[in-house]
Amino acid sequence: MKSRFFKLFYKIHIYAGFFVAIHLFVFITTGAVLLFKDEIEGGESHAEHHEAIQLPALDAHLQKILARYPTDRPLAFNIEESDPDVAQIRMGLNGSKMFRESRRVYFNIHTGEEVAAPQKTSSLMDFILRLHRELLMGSNGKIYVGFVGLLYAFVLISGFFIYGNFAKKTQFGEVRQNTSRMFNSDLHRFLGMSIFAWGLMIALTGLLLGVSSTLIKVFQYSELQKLTAQYPEAPEPPYASLDLVLAEAQKALPGTSFDYLAFPNSQFSPPGHFLVLMHGNTAWTERLVELVVVDAVSGKLTEVRSLPWYLKAAMLSEPLHFGNYGGLFLKIVWLILSVISLFLPISGLYIWWDRRSKKVAASTATAAKSSLTIGKGRLFKRPYLMPTIIALTSVTAVVGSFLTTGLVNTLLALFLALPAYFVLRLVVRWLRKGSV
Repeated sequence: MKSRFFKLFYKIHIYAGFFVAIHLFVFITTGAVLLFKDEIEGGESHAEHHEAIQLPALDAHLQKILARYPTDRPLAFNIEESDPDVAQIRMGLNGSKMFRESRRVYFNIHTGEEVAAPQKTSSLMDFILRLHRELLMGSNGKIYVGFVGLLYAFVLISGFFIYGNFAKKTQFGEVRQNTSRMFNSDLHRFLGMSIFAWGLMIALTGLLLGVSSTLIKVFQYSELQKLTAQYPEAPEPPYASLDLVLAEAQKALPGTSFDYLAFPNSQFSPPGHFLVLMHGNTAWTERLVELVVVDAVSGKLTEVRSLPWYLKAAMLSEPLHFGNYGGLFLKIVWLILSVISLFLPISGLYIWWDRRSKKVAASTATAAKSSLTIGKGRLFKRPYLMPTIIALTSVTAVVGSFLTTGLVNTLLALFLALPAYFVLRLVVRWLRKGSV
């Protein structure tokens, strides 16, 4: 604690924490609303297994739309997430290959009738999402939010190491009541170590979500260059029917559902080949996609490509960040941990302000009050033993509940509630003994 390095490290922790704290109030409150987005809007839960969606014949509808816009080039096709009965076709104006300023045509997949764009979300929920995701600053805001996530991860990791220097005279979960400053310092360290693993996951997934758009663009251009070099020839239409291409992609990856299709020789597809994205149908796989390359003329499978690890990590970040994959019980646990994490910046700001205050006081002369504790024994006396157990338990619960469903999922979510149990236990003892 006396070394220059530790003092510098500690000071960086304080000021980085101060910067992050200002943002956490926004992220935690908006995140709590987004956590229950499905319940508020009456949407479908992500916790269940979904069967592979069977699409009706679509090629006849596509040909009618192409005849209606004869000068436009088809660029991409997808089913709307907010309304599975509606599909969207992106059309390049006057034969353009570029997606920017392209025409969007929506139609009913059963009748082929052109319809208006479906309503995706409420204006209030959209505002909350944009505030949480990008602080209303657009694409640059996402990168900024990712930077805050990186700093938050640093604050948690540095706090984990700093904790050991202050925990030599106390056991885990002990909060001394001698002074308000000592009380808040011990409480801050206890809360930070209790939610360390969960908070670090939130920080790192927030970082990945912030840079996900950039990662996708990098992948699109780098992968497209490889595909264009591999398949340089661009045969002229007529191309294989849309139904044949989708059936071939489904055959290549049985048990998956269609996600997105890029037509040949567009901004995001190589010459002479369709690119079809297929996703799984479980909480674990529904956000992971595989890339199916289909010959444009024959409609036969050319190859299946997996996404790189960094893109898979970015895609899995959303459910892990919002906790919307394990049903209502897991969401409640997520909300409790979010509320606990909200007290971290509050207590941290109080400690910072109290250190700057000139009243720091002579209150140290007051009679020592009994400490609040959550347990006794060797597990609590060793500074890092219980925090490590909680961290490992939290990681097991998060990953396990992501991979399971039903009763097992609920039981694993109970393990994630362990930090909340310890905090609640401390609060109950504090209420019984009285505040500082």
